[in-house]
Amino acid sequence: MPSRVKVTDTNDYITKAAITTQPILRTLDQLITTELPDFTAKIKWNLPFYEHGKQYVSIAAYKAHVSLSIATDLDDKTLAAAKTAGYATGQKRLNIQLNQPVPTELVKQVLQLIA
Repeated sequence: MPSRVKVTDTNDYITKAAITTQPILRTLDQLITTELPDFTAKIKWNLPFYEHGKQYVSIAAYKAHVSLSIATDLDDKTLAAAKTAGYATGQKRLNIQLNQPVPTELVKQVLQLIA
């Protein structure tokens, strides 16, 4: 597995990410900081994390998608909404393909699970 480029903060991570992922990362960063104002941004494992107590959310850019991960499992309602809208999920994450728009309301629903 290739090592990640070292970054100092969220903006540095976004500017060093592939140009195709940058608009999604910027939108997610804005949504997170707006929806979770008490969360503190930091870099962990060379990825942007936003933390408050034991709750966290992180974003990560990959070759074909960007992931939004949270500290808790996605609930059934959120999983169903993501599936209906055509977005892939994992137990604790939402994936946004590079050809998909950022699902603002769905992202807000995910963030409310840890607010």
